[in-house]
Amino acid sequence: MNDVPNTHSINVARQSEMSSATGLWRPPSWLGFLWGFAEGTFFFIIPDLVLSWASLAGARSGIKILGAILAGAVVGGLCIYTWALWRPDSARFAVAAVPFVRTKMFGKVQEDYGAYGVSGIFYTLGTGIPYKVYAVLAPSVTSPVTFGLISIPARFERLALSWLVPTMLGLFLKRWIRHHRRLTAALWLGFWIVIYAVYWSTV
Repeated sequence: MNDVPNTHSINVARQSEMSSATGLWRPPSWLGFLWGFAEGTFFFIIPDLVLSWASLAGARSGIKILGAILAGAVVGGLCIYTWALWRPDSARFAVAAVPFVRTKMFGKVQEDYGAYGVSGIFYTLGTGIPYKVYAVLAPSVTSPVTFGLISIPARFERLALSWLVPTMLGLFLKRWIRHHRRLTAALWLGFWIVIYAVYWSTV
């Protein structure tokens, strides 16, 4: 038998780590889950970074990461909810200690919950208020099952643009991206640096 490795097979194996559309690295689903969970608890960098990159790499890659992030975020949110259910003061103190979480955010979330009930979680869009703040205040307005279920569309609403726009760019610019992977990475990184610089200067 021929024990010499087949060059074509090796190339195929290497290419399996890349998107067939753009040639970009595709983040694994576990990374999306862990990032979603971390940001839903005590991490302060939004999972939109890994989501937007995965979506640039390919539509299928983006959908997988989106699903993983949603799952991780809901699990993380329920952990915060459970903590707040039993030890509300310590849970709120821990969430308030997360970088860039402001005291005024708790007041805004309480207003949303007071006016709209648990549906107030949908009013996070455009406010810059982290999901964890809604989670830690949720026990006063809803059950854990309802909070977990409503968190799925609420988190999707917040992540939708970071999934849809890069997916469209990846589809329509896939040839350009394939031939300019380093420039694509630089533009992606620069975009998020600007976004965070603006956000951190305004919250």
